[in-house]
Amino acid sequence: MIPLKSITTAERDEAVNATKFYQNANAILQEPIPEPTLKEKLNPATYAKRRAPDGASGMIHQYFTPIHHLLENDKQLRTTFDTLFDRNTIYAPNRLRVTTRFKFDDNSLHIEGKDIFEKDADGTIRLLMDEVACIAAVAGTRRFVFWDMNGADLTAIYEMWSVGKKNFTKIPPAFMNEHYPGRRRMVTVDCAKHPSLIIWSESTPHEIALSPALSAFISPIERFNTAKVKTTCTYHPSSYRGLTKHESNLLGCCYNLPGYEWPSGKTAYPFCHARAYGFYLDRVQEEYTRISPGGRRIFRIPDQGVRNGGAVNQKDPDYQRKLRERGIKLPARAFEAGMPHFTVDLLQLPDHILKGYGFIPVGPANSAP
Repeated sequence: MIPLKSITTAERDEAVNATKFYQNANAILQEPIPEPTLKEKLNPATYAKRRAPDGASGMIHQYFTPIHHLLENDKQLRTTFDTLFDRNTIYAPNRLRVTTRFKFDDNSLHIEGKDIFEKDADGTIRLLMDEVACIAAVAGTRRFVFWDMNGADLTAIYEMWSVGKKNFTKIPPAFMNEHYPGRRRMVTVDCAKHPSLIIWSESTPHEIALSPALSAFISPIERFNTAKVKTTCTYHPSSYRGLTKHESNLLGCCYNLPGYEWPSGKTAYPFCHARAYGFYLDRVQEEYTRISPGGRRIFRIPDQGVRNGGAVNQKDPDYQRKLRERGIKLPARAFEAGMPHFTVDLLQLPDHILKGYGFIPVGPANSAP
């Protein structure tokens, strides 16, 4: 738990006020979702219910926002991660979440990450601490529930995980209470004046504990993913195809959108969970639908992506010159005909944020195997 007291209340409020919650959703839907007031954002207990994509879970599909920029511009945040990783930390884009009430969700207990356990030749099992996750509690009251596994015999949870070895593994609460009784913990953070960081290892069993809070997910990563995007789903723009996954992140960030996948390795979507597309199909604009080979109307992001009202003309020669002068490198696709204007002005961001996300390459930290 790390309070970011160097961020003043006024600075926090300004960034929160500047962050649109439904810019991407409103670019897709026929009827716009009302943006929340600053009062609602700062005191989520007053947040009016909206018919918004993923509204039940509180996920806000906005990435690389003014809130993220404020947090990642904070020296204490950067120093914390640089110390944890013993290097200049690099990041992947992630989203926001707003929840409006206190509620425990025992059945959300899970572990996640690409590498979770390590088993030695002598049979000793350890939870790997390589993948670190961070929730920045921005406003309201944020709770976090986890299970303290220090000194525990990990055999039972390892055997359960090893059956599927997924990036995301749900754990029955009864299983944990049977094998690891008395290890459930809860922390509560008051963010009335300043944001705070909640940092944990992805391999730590944890739950989704609801509380009236506005949160931002901050995702430090080990390396940028240079694997190519070979195929795309209907909720990806086809412009991601052929890029590296890292390049898709760079392109997505320019529009407050995700790249091809989330930092966890799961495929990212820019609007709502894929299972809900049928519910929203009659509410989306025609340009976001297609007729499938079987003759069925389906949801489909246009080839160039979501047109969400950008005002930054990245095709302007003077703007491109300034990008070059700053050392900012983007995939050539960003400047192709038909690509919408950026919603994020990269020139307004400090170098350390641009380097952290890979817009300004800085050497070996930007490479991946």
